[in-house]
Amino acid sequence: MLVVCVAVIFSLVSVSQTAPSSQDCEKLLKPLDMETNDLLLGNWSLVAVSNNRPGARTLSEVLLINARWDIVRWEKSDVLKSTICVKYPDRTTGPRNNISLLISEKCLSYSFNMTLEDNKLSWMSGVPSTAIFLPTCPDCLLTQTTTSINGNTYISLELYSERRELTTDELSQFKTQVECLKMPPVYFINTTTELCPDYVGVEPQMNFTPNFFREILDFMERNIVKVSMRIIDFLIEKGEHQGLLRPGDVRASVLSLLELIRFFVFN
Repeated sequence: MLVVCVAVIFSLVSVSQTAPSSQDCEKLLKPLDMETNDLLLGNWSLVAVSNNRPGARTLSEVLLINARWDIVRWEKSDVLKSTICVKYPDRTTGPRNNISLLISEKCLSYSFNMTLEDNKLSWMSGVPSTAIFLPTCPDCLLTQTTTSINGNTYISLELYSERRELTTDELSQFKTQVECLKMPPVYFINTTTELCPDYVGVEPQMNFTPNFFREILDFMERNIVKVSMRIIDFLIEKGEHQGLLRPGDVRASVLSLLELIRFFVFN
């Protein structure tokens, strides 16, 4: 029954938007030649993302305020050290109907090594991943990342820049590239919030172990979870597009739901 509901909901989506031409897509999706690691070194701010993994939109909406990607050369010349610094919302019980409301922001970071070979970036951070680079603005990085989880392959387009704000034309090109790959609609990161500082540790109570990641990934790969997350992704996207939902409302509501689920699962 749930699958039928999904089919009905998605059948209501308008398909009248003009698709980009095959010539434009061929040009915009041609992988860049990455001749040296030097092209990747620096501090990059996440500007926008599109991910076809079920629930990616919802989790970004709720758990991601902003992110930065720092890349430096490691001890070996062919190895890069990558550090992801994420700012996420903290919460407490608020006065409005006991709903968990955002009251502060916290940071965490995690690092892993990457290698660049034959224009492809490879790394292992919980799951094996590879990325190629697509055309974008001169001070930007656009990665097309492929991740394999339990035999399923997911693709993510992530736009990073040394600037926090990009031009309308630059963002429009990214949206066209997303359309060329028939990816979900773009999610834009809030670029007005302050990024995390250079060095941020993981909070002691956060058990970021391989087993922890494996359990989360296995849970997210359950069919009922993926179908449910697709529905939530769709409803959030349409609600915000039509002005029925504000990002703060979405975050507060879903955080409360996650807190309720956590209570029943772990107590």
